[in-house]
Amino acid sequence: MKTLTLSQKDFTNGKYKSGSLEYEGHLEIDASCGSVFFTSLKVTGGIKAGWGIKAGWGIVAGEGIVAGLGIEAGEGIVAGWGIEAGRGIVAGWF
Repeated sequence: MKTLTLSQKDFTNGKYKSGSLEYEGHLEIDASCGSVFFTSLKVTGGIKAGWGIKAGWGIVAGEGIVAGLGIEAGEGIVAGWGIEAGRGIVAGWF
């Protein structure tokens, strides 16, 4: 499965420039980005972030979600395998 790696150039003030992201494969977010925000985030593989992940709607991963700090979504968080965060995990509803 292919991996999309996002770096600081893909974000403005911590917000993903395109707002939402839907990707067939794994997603890796460079730790230098700090905590990042997506309007919504859906990948078929796993999500790995050095800091935190926040989405206004939901976060969906076909495999696992791992973040160094926290994971937060306005609606729901779904992972095919496990969800791990260094601090906390918050979801509105799914």
